[in-house]
This record gives sequence, structure tokens and C-alpha cells, in this order.
Amino acid sequence: MLKKSTLLFLLFLFILWIIFAAFICKRYLCGVGGTSDAIGAVDQVKEKVSTLGLGAWNVRDGAAFSNSCNQHFGFLRSSAKYLSPLLGNSASCVNETVDYLKSNKDRSLKITGYYEGQETNPSGLFSNLGLARANNVKAYLAGLGIPASQMDIEGKLLSNNWWRADTLAKGIDFSFAGLSNSNDRISAIKSRLLGKPLTLYFGVNQDDVNLTASQRTDMADIMYYLDNVSTSKLDIDGHTDNVGNRAYNVNLSKQRADFVRDYLSTNGNIANAKMNTQGNGPDKPIADNSTGEGKAKNRRVEVILR
Repeated sequence: MLKKSTLLFLLFLFILWIIFAAFICKRYLCGVGGTSDAIGAVDQVKEKVSTLGLGAWNVRDGAAFSNSCNQHFGFLRSSAKYLSPLLGNSASCVNETVDYLKSNKDRSLKITGYYEGQETNPSGLFSNLGLARANNVKAYLAGLGIPASQMDIEGKLLSNNWWRADTLAKGIDFSFAGLSNSNDRISAIKSRLLGKPLTLYFGVNQDDVNLTASQRTDMADIMYYLDNVSTSKLDIDGHTDNVGNRAYNVNLSKQRADFVRDYLSTNGNIANAKMNTQGNGPDKPIADNSTGEGKAKNRRVEVILR
């Protein structure tokens, strides 16, 4: 029979073995390396889910309409164009939303475009990239049969990390409201802008468009008016100074007017059928061509709401 001291020693060895085995299991076999490591792993998973797993895109108009998809409209960094084909099964959300709006013409759709402050705004036509993104989605929905007058857009600064590398995985949200009576806004735009030129200036032999902040605001109102007044149009008139051959200047002014038309079509999705262009060359100066300052004012394109 073993002595009591021997039994105690063996018991002590057994306890040490259990402790050692538990350590080996936790460190190498049964987990991720202790409590702190496990918490760290969970935090990493949570961060990945918040960044990459954005969850369902829920589109809802109260109790009247709802659907959800596993993805959203996506955009590359500093780009206003949505990724095509649409991510995941988001096309089904779009198509169901279109069908709902077609059947409920008293409802309007607000399209919110998101953007990050560090992104550049390549369109130059909108005050922020979110508006440019929303406007492109609006044009897409219009192509599916939703009247532009049944949609509105806004841009919103990102408050969450919705990036997958250089892709904004959630770039658009939809919300609904009753179709508002826009007569007051249309009347205000008509009073302020109808028949009054929005003037864009060009350097010598240049054909680049640079809108000021106030011109971007005016252009947003002009596009709203074009969407909601079916008979409205834009006259886009090109002008030059009087330096050089008249025929050359007339052609140059027409090229500049066409350039602005194409710019508004590409960046603002304004239909070409809504825009008329002509080149006046040096025939309609607004300043004295005998001075450099006057010549600069005469090298212009006027965008006029009719």
C-alpha cells in the first residue's frame, strides 16, 4: 500500500498535469489564445462586418410597400457613376420600387446619394458628389419609366464606414413621400431664371466648363424646372470676341455651345432634345472688344431657360 506522502505527491503531479493540459488546449488547440485574444478576434469580426457586411438594403414606404436586397448601389471612389451590373440582387429592389411608383403616382421617391468629404467631385455641375450620384440613379430610374417629376435628389455626407477598399458599397438610399405640389418652387425659379442667361466664360481657344457655387445652385433649379415643366427648354448660345476671322469665330462659338450641351447631357443627364445650340461668333458682344477685359467677357456661352 502506497504511503500517504506518495499519494499526495502523485495527486500534486496530477493537478499539475491538468493545469498544463488546460493551458496547451487553450493556447494551441481549443481557442484563439486566451481571453484577451478571443476578445480581439471578436472585435476584428465586428469591424469586418461593419465595413463589408452592410446588411440588407431595406426599401420601405410605411405599410404600403417594402422589400429588401442583399446589396446596395455601389460607386468607385470619387466617381458619380454607379457600378454596373448592380451589386448582388439589388436590381430586384429597383424593379419592385419602379413597379410600385408606376402604380402609385401620388407618391414621390427621394434618392439620397452618399459621399465622403475626401472624395473629389469630377462632375463640376453639382455642389457635392452625393448629388451627382443621386442624379445618375435618377436618370437610371427614369429610363425604367419613372417620370422625373416623381423623383427628387439630395446629397448626404457619409457618417459610417461603408467602403470596401475603393468601392463605396452603400452609395444610395430610397425614401418616399407624398407627391408635393411644386408650383411655388417652379414659380420662384421661373421668376428668377427664365430668360436670364447663366453665363460661362472661356479663355482663348479654351472649351472647359467651370461653374461657380452660385451657378451650381442655379443649374440645380434649372434641371428641376426642366423635369417639371414639359414645355421648357434650354437655349445654349456661344459667343466670341472679334479677334480673327469671323467665319472661324462663328464655328468656334458653335463648338463651345455644343461642348456645353454635351457637358450638361453627360454630367446632368439633361436630354439633348431639351437643348438648342447656336454659334453667334462676335456678332453679339456684351463688352468693348477694344480692351482685354472686354474681350474676355465676350468669350462666353449663355445658357438660357425658356
